[in-house]
Amino acid sequence: MTLLSTSNAEDELRHVAQQFTQWRQSRTTPRGRIPQPLWEQAVALTRILPLSRVAQRLSLCPQRLRKRSGGKASAAGSPPLPIAPSFVEVHPAWRVPTAEVEVQRADGQRLRLASYEASPALAPLLRIFLESC
Repeated sequence: MTLLSTSNAEDELRHVAQQFTQWRQSRTTPRGRIPQPLWEQAVALTRILPLSRVAQRLSLCPQRLRKRSGGKASAAGSPPLPIAPSFVEVHPAWRVPTAEVEVQRADGQRLRLASYEASPALAPLLRIFLESC
């Protein structure tokens, strides 16, 4: 598990703000209760980012968010909350790739392929990637 940096926390805050927006647009009553998972995400962000920033971005009452967080909002120098990374590359220790190819198109898009087959058929995949500019 990795620690969430401030820049990653800002990305996570944008993601949670989108979830709040979706919930607000789909709720059946205008003053419906915020679901517990959304509260938990908001509280987790207050351990890394200033409570006022989180409350403002998520359109929450700062006092209610502080109450939900139990007064455990971030303090300067406090350790960031451990959050699972959004992408994990796994290399099986018992298998070594037989072929590795990395190509970059003129538009900057990159493709990296690793094959564990004895005779990989990478040409069709590369052709599709390179022709889709």
